[in-house]
Amino acid sequence: MATIVTITSNPASTVSLKPANKSFASVSVAPSSNISLGQLTNVDVANVANGQSLVYISANGKFEATTLVTSVASVDQVNGGSF
Repeated sequence: MATIVTITSNPASTVSLKPANKSFASVSVAPSSNISLGQLTNVDVANVANGQSLVYISANGKFEATTLVTSVASVDQVNGGSF
């Protein structure tokens, strides 16, 4: 007799199986530590490119790869000043 258990809500759970013969079996299930960003349900890595940052988009509840744009012009040279 085989028993299949699927855990969907809590990745760090303890599953107990109690067969008809009253003996007891227990299995501990721990989350995987070797996952990629694309495996996370709230991260969208489609069409990601070098230099992009993950930005939270409230419209879809996900983090998406986005190119950040600044309003500061490029600085080629600094003459004097205190830093």
